[in-house]
Amino acid sequence: METGMKNHSKTEKNKKKIKKPVWDRNFLLRCLAAVLLVLTAGIICEYACNMKVMSLPRQQRGVFPVAEGAVRAEGFTKTEDGWKLTEDKGILTVELGGWYIDKLAYSYDYHHLLNAKAYVCYYNEYGEADPEQDLIIEDRNSRLVQTSYLNIGKKTDHVQLVIERDKLGESGSREAAAEEPLTITGFEIRNVTAIHWIRLGFFWIIFGLGAFFWIFRKTVGKRPEIGFAAVCLSVGVLMVAALPATKVGYDEETHFMRAMDLASFPWGMNVSPAVWNKMIPSLDDWPENQPGSREEERQIETRLNAEGDYKNGTIHPDVTVPAGSVPAYLGQAILLKAGKGLGLPFADLLRLGRLGNLLVYTAIMFFAIKKTPVGKVVMTVIALLPTSIFMACVYGYDSSVTAWIYLSGAYILKEILTPEEKISWKSYWIILITFVLGCGAKAVYAPMILIGLLLPKSKFRDKKQMAAMRLGFVLVLLGLLATFVLPVLIAPKETGDIRGGATSEVGQMAYVLGHPLAYLVILTKNILGQLPEFAFGKDIFSVQGHLAAGSFTWLSAILAVYTVVTDTRSTAPASLSGRQKIWIFVTLAASVALVWTSMYIAYTVPGSLVIAGVQGRYYLPVLFLFYMLFNSRAVIARMENVWYHTGVLAASAFVLLATMWQTVIVPCCL
Repeated sequence: METGMKNHSKTEKNKKKIKKPVWDRNFLLRCLAAVLLVLTAGIICEYACNMKVMSLPRQQRGVFPVAEGAVRAEGFTKTEDGWKLTEDKGILTVELGGWYIDKLAYSYDYHHLLNAKAYVCYYNEYGEADPEQDLIIEDRNSRLVQTSYLNIGKKTDHVQLVIERDKLGESGSREAAAEEPLTITGFEIRNVTAIHWIRLGFFWIIFGLGAFFWIFRKTVGKRPEIGFAAVCLSVGVLMVAALPATKVGYDEETHFMRAMDLASFPWGMNVSPAVWNKMIPSLDDWPENQPGSREEERQIETRLNAEGDYKNGTIHPDVTVPAGSVPAYLGQAILLKAGKGLGLPFADLLRLGRLGNLLVYTAIMFFAIKKTPVGKVVMTVIALLPTSIFMACVYGYDSSVTAWIYLSGAYILKEILTPEEKISWKSYWIILITFVLGCGAKAVYAPMILIGLLLPKSKFRDKKQMAAMRLGFVLVLLGLLATFVLPVLIAPKETGDIRGGATSEVGQMAYVLGHPLAYLVILTKNILGQLPEFAFGKDIFSVQGHLAAGSFTWLSAILAVYTVVTDTRSTAPASLSGRQKIWIFVTLAASVALVWTSMYIAYTVPGSLVIAGVQGRYYLPVLFLFYMLFNSRAVIARMENVWYHTGVLAASAFVLLATMWQTVIVPCCL
């Protein structure tokens, strides 16, 4: 009897130990229902966006050429081909009679940068033409476009198209642009319903992330890096698809050329002029003239696909990729290599390389957020800033630099904040290797490796190991500095970066070395003057390369401050002491000083008191540790991680999506 009782007791205990499987039938059904709801909600939203056109009378739906009699010309001469610009300023007034105009298109015969202005006179709420409500559209068209589409979306009395010869082209090409004949060949009204796949994808991601955060809230509460990956990949892939196949990122032509060179190893590149123009500053890829609609974007892609031969072209670029930058381009190069092997159209190949950059950034930042013992949410917010994601979705090495440095910093913090645990050589080498992978492309952040000197004596097995490891940190610093400081000191160039104007490394070094105290004052004034903007402002939160900056900087700033104050969770027994924070600040300050000094020498006219060329994105690699200097346990947010992590990630996703809608989707994709 007692034996039976014992066996029954053991059976009950075993039943209690058996956990319910995570992927049970009910859970899968909930996920399936969520997917169906997300898909349905997105389709409904896309349908609603077409309602204005769908509700028009049948006779106003479709594509309608504008009759010649409805166009009044000033400064243009009517010819058989259309309206030819014959004066320094021309105005074409298109009478539209109060029709609802979704888009007004005008085609032209011109092969330069066409910069025009369109004044749109709406009908007001009383159904009357109201010139005071005119919409002014700055219509800057690429050389690869021959039809421009103006997004209007209202009942319109008339549209005035204004073209001035001295506004055509860009600096350095004005004379050639003004001499080329320009003819507007026709206008047409486009009231057409259509599925905008980028917009539909935007709606699906909004509802999809909402469902994800609700269903997996417990998982995100325990592992915020999973929430980061979900947001970064979903929004990032949509951004890669939405960004036009033009130069949108800073110096993207140089980075694309280097990635293509690595993707073409070992045989080298054989490219056509259309591909070559994507690798150099070119009027065919002028960043100030982006497509203003999905139709214009398709025109550019059609030209690139037709003329972009990246295998058998007649141009053979001789490219030198700095050795330290190679790791930062590998993700882009690998996918470019795969795309070339598949023979993808050139526009698709461009996007595939950008996707490679995003995937590498997501993977490295995932492990950095997972590893850091403190500031997981702070790091997540920084990693999901609109500027951070944009940099990861274009060609470049900035996102890779930031991610590798964050991963190295996460390992360093883990070791510093667990003083009783001995450091292994494996962790030590991971710290050094990941840091070098990040700083190889931008050695100005080299002083940050000296944060490793904060490792306490208790971390080492003996004095020999301590001396060897600390020496290693110093040698890495010296080695990285030698890659960019010594060449300037030993053999400065007569010219610096030509984008900065009349620059000269020789001339600038004469000022710096001849007047060190004066330069120190100039350096300090410039850094402090821009510190608020670069630490909590638009330049680091919202800038989207050559596209317009987002207007949600204030939301990003609030979110950053909130997380710095409230993210007091830690998986380590210790926290950063005042002495440790002071040393971290010194290394960060040294890195920032090198950033400004490098731009002063290479990008600033000799003797200038204002340092040119420094941008907020250069602060991203130091931003996490800078924010952690203000993080303390004086304020504790008594909120369960399941809601804290999910809430912050949802807020970051909202800012990111709102910025993308404003700066990419509306201007370029609709």
